[in-house]
Amino acid sequence: MSSIYYSMKKRIIKIILAFLGILLLILFIRPQKVIYEAKVSGNIVDENGKPIQNATVSRIEEKRWKNKEWGYEEHSEFKSQTVKTDKNGSFFLDEKSRIDWFHTPLDLPFAWCNADFEVSKTGYKTYKTKFGEYQSFKKENCYACEQIEFKPKITLKNIRK
Repeated sequence: MSSIYYSMKKRIIKIILAFLGILLLILFIRPQKVIYEAKVSGNIVDENGKPIQNATVSRIEEKRWKNKEWGYEEHSEFKSQTVKTDKNGSFFLDEKSRIDWFHTPLDLPFAWCNADFEVSKTGYKTYKTKFGEYQSFKKENCYACEQIEFKPKITLKNIRK
């Protein structure tokens, strides 16, 4: 009788552990839409305040990967979204989103949103944002950079001067 009881007890413990394992897995790994790049809508003007048409505005993002040979993390910048300014010097970079599959219960309920971009036009010095130049802190409901918009007015310097 005790061997049957011991066998049943062992089986129940395995079922409980399996259930807890599945529960923990669901808690940590679940799909959730995370906005990771804010909207940027601004104007590009010259040193006299006149709009610059057809300037190229590119969103700059960072790509990360693990070096297979040595095991360390590498990264590089790339232009993920490129637009041209209109006749008023205006441009718009859309809000971007992705699916993030790994979360922890310790995820903090706030986010720092940054906007990194570059503006170039023949005859003018290329403008590139500096780290933290366009940055915002968001807390309520925390969908990272959702509904964050930066509205810069950038002055390009003529290289002929």
